[in-house]
Amino acid sequence: MLFTPPPFPDHLPDGYALIPETLIYDPSRHLQLEFPERSWTLEEFGYSDQEIASCASRVAVTSPFRILSDSGIRDLHQIASDLKPYCTNLSGARVPYHLAGGVYKSKFLRDFCACPVVLEHMSKISGTPLVPHSMPSQQVYINYAPEDISKAVDAWHFDGIGFDYVLMMSDPATLKGGNFEYFQGTKYEIANMFNLKTHALRYGITSALPHHRVIKTKFPGAGYGIFQQGNMVVHRAAPLLAPGDRITIVPGMVSRDCPGVDPTAKHDMPAYNEPGISAELARHSAWIAQAKLQRFIEGVSLSADAAVITADLQRAIADVADTIEYISHQARSAPGNPD
Repeated sequence: MLFTPPPFPDHLPDGYALIPETLIYDPSRHLQLEFPERSWTLEEFGYSDQEIASCASRVAVTSPFRILSDSGIRDLHQIASDLKPYCTNLSGARVPYHLAGGVYKSKFLRDFCACPVVLEHMSKISGTPLVPHSMPSQQVYINYAPEDISKAVDAWHFDGIGFDYVLMMSDPATLKGGNFEYFQGTKYEIANMFNLKTHALRYGITSALPHHRVIKTKFPGAGYGIFQQGNMVVHRAAPLLAPGDRITIVPGMVSRDCPGVDPTAKHDMPAYNEPGISAELARHSAWIAQAKLQRFIEGVSLSADAAVITADLQRAIADVADTIEYISHQARSAPGNPD
């Protein structure tokens, strides 16, 4: 059974505003979709059958493939450049120079991320039906090169959502360094390697990983991307070796075939600085619980004993219960809160 996530909100969260735009997204003009030559599976990365069973897809990452036409490259690069003045610049952050919530700022980006042609293509690549992420702020990130090129564009981490594709908007031939890299192994290996709890990798590590297991992606040009199950692949954007206009657009997606384990990083998202993030997370978790409750309704045995019934119900609503706790904790921790 496939489930439809919440619709796009009918109003913008306080703090967001659409930028003036003259460009209009047109898939017939902006796309040049191709398929990757190769996909690597979670099995090939070392994940167990049990770990894979909790995921909506078996795909880990792909080789680069073309997504945008020449017109798409030009216009989407223009949109990304127009949005750069609104980006977050945090020197101590994992991604020091980035823009979140792009679909709240650009109608062009919103239409691109919701494009059924692109989504059908990514669904074929992943083997699961994908739609824009149910949290609009996570539907696209734009990463820019930091002013201090000694810092990674994005440190080693795994994503707080299940699926995304990294779309290179700059001509790689003009850049020195700044490679998109991923570790060919599991996130649990990296956590054990650095004596970290697995979720701590979300905040990024700058230490070197075993070089013989680090794959450097070579994009043939702007307009190419790689698809990944980002919460299962440890990856980074390496430091530039010389200043350059390095921009990547990273659309986020969610499967309509809701998995048993929600990959969304509910424990740290309430602490994000994006407007409306707690309400977005609440809507998302309610949708996941709704899907699990529907499965419970259709699958519960009328002969099941009380212990089985209550355990299944608790699992169905666990995402909502966790979200309530994380949002409440963030509210109690907010500056100025007397508690």
